[in-house]
Amino acid sequence: AGYELDEIQRRVVEHFKDVPAGPRVNNGSGGASSNVETSGTTITNLHPYKLPFHPSSLAKLYRIVPVRNHHTLKLTWQIPPMTSHWRTKPDDYLAHLLGHEASGSILSVLKQRGWATSLSAGTGEDGEGDASTHALFGVGISLSRKGMGCWEEVVRVVFAYLGMLKYHFMEGQEEGLAPWIHDELKSIAELSYRYADEGDVTEIVEEVAENMAPWFNLPQERILDGDALLFDDAVDNTAVKNLLFDYFTPENLRVDLMSSLFGRDADFGDSKAEDEEEEKKEEPEDDDEEDEGSVEQMDVDVDDGDLNEAFFDREKAGQPTVEPRFGTKFWVEDISEDTIQTWTNVAKPQLPSKELALDLPPKNPYIPSKFDLKPLPADDAAHPLLNCSVKVCVAVGKKKSWFPAAVTKYQMEKNKHRLSLSYEDEGEKWHVLDSPNDYTKFEGEEEMLESGHEGSFDGGKIKFKVTAVPREGEGIVFSYGDAGHDDDVEDGIAFPPLPPPSPASRLPQLIHDKNSFKLWHLQDRKFKRPLGDLRVKVECEGMNDSALNQACMALFCRLCSDALTETCYLASISELGSSLYPTDTGFSIRVQGFDHNLLALAKEVLNVVMQFRGREGENDLPSTIKDGRFDACLEVQLRKYSNAGMNASSFSTSLRLLCLRPAVK
Repeated sequence: AGYELDEIQRRVVEHFKDVPAGPRVNNGSGGASSNVETSGTTITNLHPYKLPFHPSSLAKLYRIVPVRNHHTLKLTWQIPPMTSHWRTKPDDYLAHLLGHEASGSILSVLKQRGWATSLSAGTGEDGEGDASTHALFGVGISLSRKGMGCWEEVVRVVFAYLGMLKYHFMEGQEEGLAPWIHDELKSIAELSYRYADEGDVTEIVEEVAENMAPWFNLPQERILDGDALLFDDAVDNTAVKNLLFDYFTPENLRVDLMSSLFGRDADFGDSKAEDEEEEKKEEPEDDDEEDEGSVEQMDVDVDDGDLNEAFFDREKAGQPTVEPRFGTKFWVEDISEDTIQTWTNVAKPQLPSKELALDLPPKNPYIPSKFDLKPLPADDAAHPLLNCSVKVCVAVGKKKSWFPAAVTKYQMEKNKHRLSLSYEDEGEKWHVLDSPNDYTKFEGEEEMLESGHEGSFDGGKIKFKVTAVPREGEGIVFSYGDAGHDDDVEDGIAFPPLPPPSPASRLPQLIHDKNSFKLWHLQDRKFKRPLGDLRVKVECEGMNDSALNQACMALFCRLCSDALTETCYLASISELGSSLYPTDTGFSIRVQGFDHNLLALAKEVLNVVMQFRGREGENDLPSTIKDGRFDACLEVQLRKYSNAGMNASSFSTSLRLLCLRPAVK
C-alpha cells in the first residue's frame, strides 16, 4: 500500500482486530484447539458456515443491469473446497471439458444456433471463487441477442452436456472418461510450467506466499508447482463423480443474466435506493447528466426488434434492488418449476440427442513432442564466454595494461576455438582460446560461469578475466571491470559503458524478396527455448480512404477469428497462440508458441484468410464462414463500437494516437 509502515499497521489492526488470532476448531471438549488436519484438509473456524449461498438464493434468476452494452449468462454452482485435491484438480478437469471450444463442445453447439459468441468455465483463482470453505464453479457465456431470447435453452444445452459426462460414470459403463484426456492435460501442464515466461517478481512472491497458507494443503516441496501441475497418473474419478452427481444440479444453481436489454446503468441515474433519491435531487448533477447523455448518444443503434419488450417488461418488474457496495441494480425471480424439471431431465445420465451434436473433446493434434533446438550457424555458434564482458591484459611496449572488451562471436576453424572481442576504442579482434575443454562444464546447468574467471588467448600471450556475465535472455554486456568506474556508474556519477552493436549475423535476415512479398528470419539466441514466433503483415490499398474501410477490415478479422475458433482453441491449450487483428494499413497475423506444430497452425489460419481472396463481385461468403456467423460477428462488432470510450483512460490514449496518425478521409 502507498502508506508508511506504521500507518499500514494501524489500518490492519483497526479492520482485523476482531478476527481470531489463528484458525480454531472445536476439539470436542468444549474448548478450542489449533488448526487440525483431517484427511489432508485443514479445518478452520469458518467451516461451520459451509457453502456460501443460502438455499433460498438458489434456483433463482438474477437479472442484472450492466454499465456497458453486452449480454452475459453466468451459471454458478457452489461446491466443496478443492484445495485438498491439489494432486488431481478435479475442478480443472471439469472446467476443461465444459469450457472446451472444439467441435462437439457446448460453445460449438451454441454458435451453430447463433446463441453465443464465447464461453469460459472453472473456479475463480481469488478467495471468493476458491476458498478454504467452498469453491464457486462458474460457466460464463457471452450471448447474442438471439441467445438472450432463449437463455433457458442455452442452460438446457449445458445440462445436456453434464448428463453426457454423468453417463460415463454410471454402473455398467467404463469408469470415467478416456485416459488420454487426463494425459493430455497433464502433459500440457508440465510443458506450460517448464517453458513459462519469466513473470513479475512481485506477483511470484505473492503467489508463493499464498501457496504457503495452511488451507491450501500444499506440502513444502510443492509450494512452487503444486497449484500448476497434475501429480497422479489418472484423474480422481470419485471426486469428479461426486461433483457431477451431487453439486452440478439445477437445484444448486444460481443464474445471473446481465444484459443491456434490461436497460443501462445510466438509464437509472445514480440513485442507489428510493430513500436516497430525494437527497440526490438536491445535489447539483448537471455535469453527470450531460456526461451520461453523451455516452448514450454514442451508442450504435442495434436493432433488437421487439425482443427487449417481449423478453423483459421493466415497468411490470418495478424498481430494481440496488446492491449497497457497488450500486449494481438487479431483479430476482424464481425459475419456474417446469424449467427446473426440464433441466433435471436432460441432466440425467444419458447420451445427448443427435440434434444437439454434443461430444467429448477430440484428441489434440497440436500438443508438441519435439523440443530440440535448431543448431546455430558454425561461424557464429554458442559458447559460455559469448556476450561476457572481460578485461584483457595486453603488452603495450614494455608495460602490460588491462583493457575492457566484450566477447561478441565464437566460431570453430580448423579445430581452433576462436573468439571475437570488441574493444572500447579499437574495434574487433579475433583470438584463439586456450584450453577450450575447460569450458565444457559451463555448457550445461550444473555449473555456471561467474565473474572473476580467468583464462588466456593465443597460446598464453594474452590473459583475460571475466568481469560481467549476462543474465539469461540478456545480450552483450560491457563492464569496465574497475571498482572506481563501476561504482561511479552505479552511483549515477558516470555514464554506463555502451555495449557493442550486435553482429550483422544476429539481425533479421531478408531471405525472400519477390513480387511484393518479403520474408525475414531471425534465429533466437537468447532464451534457448523450442519456441517460434511467426508474424505476417499484409498491406491493403485504400485502408485510410474511409472509416467504412477500416470497419470492414475489423469485421473481416473477426469473421476469420470466429471461423478458426475450434482449431485455434486446440492449439491455444497446447501453448500455441494465434491472433488476427486490423492495422492502420491492413491486417496482421501472429502465431507463436512451441515450434513443433507452429507451421501447421499457421497454414490453417492462412487458409481461412485466403478464402476471401479473388471474390470481388460475389455476394456470398466463403464456405469457411458458417451460416449465421456473419450476423453474429456484426452484432459483436457493433456492440464493441457502442462501448468505445467507456474507459476514459484508454479513450484519451486512443484520441492522442489518432491525432498523430494520418487522418482518415
